[in-house]
Amino acid sequence: MFLRKVSIGVLFALGFALLIPVAADAQKIELRSAKIYIRETPPQWDKALALLETALEKDPGNNDAHYLLGLIHYYRGNFDTMFQNWNAVTFNDLDKKDKEQFRNTLGTMIRTNYQTGQQNYEQGKYADAAQFYDRSVNATSLLQDILRSIGKKNEAEEADNLEAAKQQGYLYWGYAALNSEDYESSRMALEKLTEADPDRFEAWDGLINVYFNTQVWDKAIMACDRVIELSEEVDINTYLIMRNAYFEVADTAGVITTYERAIEAFPEEKSMYRDLGSIHSSKNNLEKAIEVLEKGTAALPEAQDLLRYLGINYYNKGLSDRDAGNVEAASAAFNGAVESMNKLLVLEPKSIEAHDVLGDAYAGLASIETDEARKMELFTKGEEHQKTKMDLITSGEGM
Repeated sequence: MFLRKVSIGVLFALGFALLIPVAADAQKIELRSAKIYIRETPPQWDKALALLETALEKDPGNNDAHYLLGLIHYYRGNFDTMFQNWNAVTFNDLDKKDKEQFRNTLGTMIRTNYQTGQQNYEQGKYADAAQFYDRSVNATSLLQDILRSIGKKNEAEEADNLEAAKQQGYLYWGYAALNSEDYESSRMALEKLTEADPDRFEAWDGLINVYFNTQVWDKAIMACDRVIELSEEVDINTYLIMRNAYFEVADTAGVITTYERAIEAFPEEKSMYRDLGSIHSSKNNLEKAIEVLEKGTAALPEAQDLLRYLGINYYNKGLSDRDAGNVEAASAAFNGAVESMNKLLVLEPKSIEAHDVLGDAYAGLASIETDEARKMELFTKGEEHQKTKMDLITSGEGM
């Protein structure tokens, strides 16, 4: 009985072994038939496709089937599926003819898709351009992998020489997708470029817009930082976007630091001084507001807005110091308001606000003056400015 069991097992094993060549031969027949269908004029794509899919069902790792399926999808324009099949191909296991065709097809894809992408980009067809650049870049990556897998110096150098064009493709792909508001594709392309070249200014500049529009505030801030670090001439909008991103995450310190950096980069940009001064003023940090506005008026002595805000902040500081019992500091602040508003009147003699603040500032000085004669003198000056203010209002001549 024992011998009989062994004999049956041996017979079963032999029978299974005999089936393997039969299955392999069937796959070879399917592959040969598929190639015949592909070479016919016109090609019988559907018949070839059915045979190759059957071959893959039997052997999911069949190298030739993956290659031929990719080739069919290439000719039929199904590029996503083509890349899926060709990424599964082991190049060195193909025959000589298929290797040559594989490389040539990828080379053609790279050139034609890049050129068509450029044409569409120049015509403002950004969504189409992004698709062409995407294909060109993916074909380049696949060709580089193939060339490096060969293991020879010349092919490795050829792969390296493709890198610059591929990175340019990523850049155009990212910007084409950005212009078509496909932020996810743009992010993927531009982030790939920064992985390859962390100092690529254009990539970070594009990512600023991607992250800002998708409200990824921390990354928007990081991208702005990189652009400022890498560029010799930063656009002021980079600082404004960074400021807005800090506002969105309620990071007031970050907002203030961004304004300070913007002022250093753009010392003649009036709005930077004005806005930063307003932030400090809203936080009742009047000394800091005055410091910023003094810096602004020194850089822009004819900026009427800055003189006006400076005078108001000086006046408010005078009131605060007076109420705190610091007469010396209050006197300095009220006098600062007088000086600022007098400068404003030189530039705009009919300024209603200048006369208004001057009237109040002189009244403030009078309130802390101990000498009665001087007190009356200051009070009278204040009254004169208030009267001038009312005259300008009623006459309609005021500014």
